[in-house]
Parts: sequence; structure tokens; C-alpha cells
Amino acid sequence: MPITPMFGANSTTIQNAAASQPNDGVMGENDFLNMLVAQLNYQDPMSPMDSQQFAAQLAQFASVEQLTSINQNLQYSTELQMLLNQSISNTMNAQLIGLEATATNDIVMYNEGEASQIMFTLPGVSTYTTLKIYDSDGDLVKSEELGPMSVGDHSYTWDGKNNSGATVPEGEYTFEITAKAAEGNDLAVEQFITGIITGIEYEDGNAVFKIGEVPINLSNVTELNQPPEG
Repeated sequence: MPITPMFGANSTTIQNAAASQPNDGVMGENDFLNMLVAQLNYQDPMSPMDSQQFAAQLAQFASVEQLTSINQNLQYSTELQMLLNQSISNTMNAQLIGLEATATNDIVMYNEGEASQIMFTLPGVSTYTTLKIYDSDGDLVKSEELGPMSVGDHSYTWDGKNNSGATVPEGEYTFEITAKAAEGNDLAVEQFITGIITGIEYEDGNAVFKIGEVPINLSNVTELNQPPEG
């Protein structure tokens, strides 16, 4: 009596075994093993799987398992390296506290009763120099003509008064310096702050230093020095 195989090597059952795995587009080692076992369970007894084909599939399984292991090791190594780099970075950043730093800056803090210093550098002689200060909403609160200025570093002392002469609320403001040379072209003004780094905070994993109350990103620091004695 002829024997009718229940399933063949390319049967619907094997396809269903594959389809039962999560449809993420990637075959893992468990997926591969389930399909191999399904082939063995439902092979045709009168035409069993070729030994060479079986050996080849076992080799494929070993390769999948090895690649999975390599991928897991690489992922662990990458995570470990990131943690190590972060630890080194945090240690180095903490050592900057107490140093005198110069950084590009457009923030000025105002505390009631205290004058605030605004510092900037002109690359050339200006015939026309303007200071503008804005609140946190971007509204102009102070505008002042500073007149002609020489090349080099300059500072402006802000008493916290707006254009109407009223004292502004305490808080964080931004400033902008514009300058024109005698020829009428704009000068590339550099706005900066100089002071002692008093603290450090982390925002989204990035270090933010404090010079007084002014937040400074490490990427904006242009110079670091030991503070003057005394």
C-alpha cells in the first residue's frame, strides 16, 4: 500500500511554523530552529532529507547563532564604552569648577539692586555702536546708542532699567551688540563673558557650566585659566 506523506519539505505546515514567529522581518535563531524541526517532523519517510542538505542547514543554524552572539557582544561593548566615556567626561568637567573661563555669550542676568556687566569685542574701530536688550519673550526692553568705539574689549554696565527708566523684573535677558565701521560695513562683534566657573548642571546629558548665574555650554568656552591669586 502506498504511503502518502503528511507533509513535504516545502509543506504548508513549515510555512505556518515560520508565519507563527513575530513578523519583524528578521529571522532569529529560534525561528530558524523551529523551521528545521518542522522539516524533520514532517519529512517524507520514503524520501528523507538529504544528509548534505541537513548538514548545510545545521551550518546555517550555527552561523545564525554565532552572528547573534557577536551582535549581543558588540551591543554590550558599545554601551560599556558610552558609559566609560560619560564617566570620564563627567570627571573632567567637574575639574573645571573654580577655573576662570571666557566664553561666547549673549545672556545677561539681572538681580534687583545689582548692576550687570555686558562684555564684547570689536575687531575694528566703530563709528556707530548699538546695544539692545531683550526679555525672555523676545521683546525689546532696552536700546542704547554707545557711539564710536575703539578696537578691542569693551564692557557696559546695565542698571536694570528699561527704555522708560523703570526697573525690569529679575531674571534672564539676552543682549545684542551691533557696530558699523567708517566705511559703513558691519563689524563682526564678539559677545562674551568672563568669570569663575561656580557649578555644573546636566541637560539631556550635556554639561552646562555656571559663571555666576549665567549658563554656559562647554562648546562656547574659548579660554580657561587659573583664577588670579587674592
